[in-house]
Amino acid sequence: MGRLLFIDWLKGVFVIWMVPTHAFDGLFPYEIKSTPLYHSVAFFNGLVAPVFLLSSGFLAVYTFKGEKIYQRLRRGVELMAFGYFLQMPTSSIPKMFANPQSVLEGINTFQRVDILICIGLGVIVLSSLLYIVRDKLRRVLLFLLLAFFFWYFSPFINKFGENLPPFIAPYFSFKNSLFPPFPYWGYFFFGSALASAFLLNRKIFFALSLIPIFALFLNFFLNFPRYETSLGYILLKTGVVILLIYILMGAENFGFRFKPLALLGRNSLLSYAFHNSIVYGSPFTKPLLYYYGHVGWIKGTLIGTLILALTWVFVYSWEILRKNYGQRPAREFWKFVTLTVLLSPW
Repeated sequence: MGRLLFIDWLKGVFVIWMVPTHAFDGLFPYEIKSTPLYHSVAFFNGLVAPVFLLSSGFLAVYTFKGEKIYQRLRRGVELMAFGYFLQMPTSSIPKMFANPQSVLEGINTFQRVDILICIGLGVIVLSSLLYIVRDKLRRVLLFLLLAFFFWYFSPFINKFGENLPPFIAPYFSFKNSLFPPFPYWGYFFFGSALASAFLLNRKIFFALSLIPIFALFLNFFLNFPRYETSLGYILLKTGVVILLIYILMGAENFGFRFKPLALLGRNSLLSYAFHNSIVYGSPFTKPLLYYYGHVGWIKGTLIGTLILALTWVFVYSWEILRKNYGQRPAREFWKFVTLTVLLSPW
C-alpha cells in the first residue's frame, strides 16, 4: 500500500510545532512559563505525544505484513534502544565515584520512559497482536477495548506503579517517567483501531472518530479536568487530533501536495531525537540552557526557528543517504552508538 499523505502531514505539522516549543521549554524561566500565553502553547505542545502515538499505531496496522513480523519487532527494539541511548548517563566511572549524587540523577534520567521507548515497546506488542489476530473486525474491537483499558485504568495503575521497583515503575506511573504506557498506549491502540476500521469499512472508521469529536464538543459544557490521566481530557485531545486528520484528508482529496511537510512527517521520530538532543542535551551535547541561559519570547522564538531549520536539513540529508545507500547509514549509525556505549563510561 502507498503512504497516506494525511498521516505524514499530521506528523509534519506537529514536528513544526514541537521543535520551537521544546526550545521554549528548555530556555524560558519560570516567570514566562507561568503566564496564560505559555499555558496555551503548552496545551498544543501536549498534543505532540498523542499525535505521534496515534499515527504510529495507525501506520503500524495500515502497513503491517505478516511475513515481515521480525522486521517490525526489530524496529521496536531499535526505537527502545535509541530512546535509552539518548538519556544514557554521560559521567565517567571515575567521576561517578567522586560524586554519588550525579550517579543517582543519571540513573533516574536513564530509566525514564520517553516517547521513543513508549512507541518502541508498543510496536513490539502491537505487531505480535497483529500477527495473532488476522480478522479486521476483531482487530477493531480488540484495539478499541485496549485503548479504553489503558485510558480508563491509568489513574489506578499510576498510583499502584509508584510503589514498584525503580526500573519497573516508569512503565506504570509518571514517577521518573515522561510517557508511561498508562495512559499513552491508549492513543496508540486507538490509532490502531482507526486504521483497522479504515481498512475494513469507512463507515466504521467515521463512527469511531465521532467518539473523541463528541467529547471535544462536550468540553464546551463540562470543562474536563486538565490532567493527563483524565479520560475526558484524553478524549478532548484525541478529538482535536481527529479534526485535524479530517482537515488533512480533505486537503489530500483536493490534490494538495506538501512535500517538505511530508518529509518531516515521514521522519518525525528522527526529527524528535535530533532536536531533543540539541534542546535538552545528549551523550554528545550539552543542553541549550548551558549556552544561552534563560531567554525571553523573541530570542527563544529565533532559536527555536533555527533549530527547526537545522532539523529539516538533517532529515533531508538522511533521506538522500537512505535513498542512495539503503540501510547502510542506519547500520553504521548503530555501530557508532554501540561503540559510544562501550567507551563512554571510561
